[in-house]
Amino acid sequence: MTVIVTLLYPKGSKPFDMDYYLNSHMQLLQKTWQNSSGGLQKWQVVKLDPSSGYVTKCILEWDNQENVAKAFGSEDGKKILADIPNYCDVQPEQHVGEVVGGN
Repeated sequence: MTVIVTLLYPKGSKPFDMDYYLNSHMQLLQKTWQNSSGGLQKWQVVKLDPSSGYVTKCILEWDNQENVAKAFGSEDGKKILADIPNYCDVQPEQHVGEVVGGN
């Protein structure tokens, strides 16, 4: 069953570096988890209205929960998470759920 991981980045004390996020961080994530058959199906990045308290939302679509757990628990996953300070000074909120409907 398809699993969605949503990462919500709250407004921090420093501006969110969208250029680094898209061109370095997300490329690393794609190379590691999508192109290597790690289970990542696709990803999207949404720039949010900062008045909401959040500046960026990342949506990761996975093939199943087992691959999500493997990816985030792996050594490569730790490297990806360790990259967060290169584009912001806050940790994202993480929301995980199974897709149960859609068109």
